[in-house]
Amino acid sequence: MRAWGAALDRVFGRGRRGAWRRRVVRRLVSATLAAAAVLGCVAVARTPEGGERARVLVAVRDLPAGHQLGPADVVEQSRPTGFAPTHALSGAGSVTGQRLAGPVGAGEVLTPARVLGPGLLAGRPADEVAMHVAVADPGAVGMVRPGDRVDLLSPSGTAVVRDVTVLAAPRSAEDSPSGLAATPGSGAGLVVAVASDEAGRIASAPPDELGGAALTVVLRHGGSLR
Repeated sequence: MRAWGAALDRVFGRGRRGAWRRRVVRRLVSATLAAAAVLGCVAVARTPEGGERARVLVAVRDLPAGHQLGPADVVEQSRPTGFAPTHALSGAGSVTGQRLAGPVGAGEVLTPARVLGPGLLAGRPADEVAMHVAVADPGAVGMVRPGDRVDLLSPSGTAVVRDVTVLAAPRSAEDSPSGLAATPGSGAGLVVAVASDEAGRIASAPPDELGGAALTVVLRHGGSLR
């Protein structure tokens, strides 16, 4: 410490002249710090605010998973593209009626990943239900596509239901609406749109000799034949 004090005395000297020099140095240091603060503010102010902007939808309050979005739940804002998600949603009408896939915080920008797509029964008659049906032949899943019309037959060849619409034909867990693929021995599966009484007939269809699925799928040509 004595060596340090001696060095300062040699630089600034003693008496009034040394005190004056120290005051000058302190002022220079203060001015430098102030200039650095100003430059920092300028750097913040020169963020992409002046560049391209994007319209985004922002949640106006905390919203729980499964919440059905309405016009009062979101507000459209203009943000610099550098501060907006690449696939941000815009236009309140684009999400009205859709449900959230997970909770959303107030001020969070909505993206397609945050909302659920239309359900399997979207556009279907109100008296229909979606039902997963395990079928006897896994090959049947490969021959049908969503939108096809099929008959489901019992082991005796009797029609359990006729002319029902296939909603999904999952080949894997990723394709399945429930995220569950058919397991070995359980039979492959289809998701079909049926009336409530048809769902009851499918549920009560007798299993095969091993207790597994016994329904056979017959693909109809050109839609309904009734």
